[in-house]
Amino acid sequence: MNISQLGKGAVPQPQDPRDFQFGFIAAAAAPLDWTQEFRLPEPPNENQNGSSSCTAQATSYLHWQLHHRDYSRRDVYAQIFLPGGGAYGRDAVSRIVNFGQATREETPDPNPQTETAMRDKTGISAAAESSDIEANYFSVAAGGIVSIAVAVRDHRGAVFGVYGNNQGWQDLTNPSPPTSQGTVEWAHYLYAFGYHTHDNQRCIIAKSSWCQGNHHEHHIRENYFINMTFDGWVVVAKEFMGNTVFVKKAGTSEFGFYVPATSEEAIKDKALNYGVAIEKPDGTVNFNLAKEVTGL
Repeated sequence: MNISQLGKGAVPQPQDPRDFQFGFIAAAAAPLDWTQEFRLPEPPNENQNGSSSCTAQATSYLHWQLHHRDYSRRDVYAQIFLPGGGAYGRDAVSRIVNFGQATREETPDPNPQTETAMRDKTGISAAAESSDIEANYFSVAAGGIVSIAVAVRDHRGAVFGVYGNNQGWQDLTNPSPPTSQGTVEWAHYLYAFGYHTHDNQRCIIAKSSWCQGNHHEHHIRENYFINMTFDGWVVVAKEFMGNTVFVKKAGTSEFGFYVPATSEEAIKDKALNYGVAIEKPDGTVNFNLAKEVTGL
């Protein structure tokens, strides 16, 4: 297979202090058993053709996992693509949180999914998107294989980017990471839906939108998470936001959302339960409202 002809499109994004770290959730989670393979239901196969829509594709897999609906990839990609093609992962997950996502019945995808056709905004409707708005999203630091696995087990998966080159991906199921940044040829976005131990390494089972023929998954082993992964994200479905607390890790300057088993405080509609909005009018976060927690 000629890897160079497969569509990609993940663009590493600038840092943003408003991104909430998933590390709080992962740190408080029950330990993982990597020796027992764990898999979520696998989303239906998808082929992005030559388009650079992989961020929208991976995010749509994740959104499918939340509600098992056939979401329009164009509905997301046409709203977030960068001038040179491709998109930031943050923009894809924030799109479904802030605006929602239409199904393919509401906003059809082109066939084939060419770059020009995937950028076409014709028929995109805010009303169609709004029925599938999710609650929030968290960032997963690059190299966070444990956080991504916790997201798979407890939060229906995560999306993340990988750097790659054509030689290392000749075996699509078991790709090898580039040996250095100087050998990176492209970047691609994946959806994590399982984990296990593979070749004596912890391993994330992921899916991309290169599902032509019989291929449908990639095994991203732990050595890949050494400087060759980036921009991971978790989405919290709207029905699970009720017991989430905005917290500051005691003794540090780290902030994030934490989802304990039980919670006296809760965030609903991006506000604390005593009615004070977390976000300031300029879109930044009022960190003074965070509950300080220990033991994380």
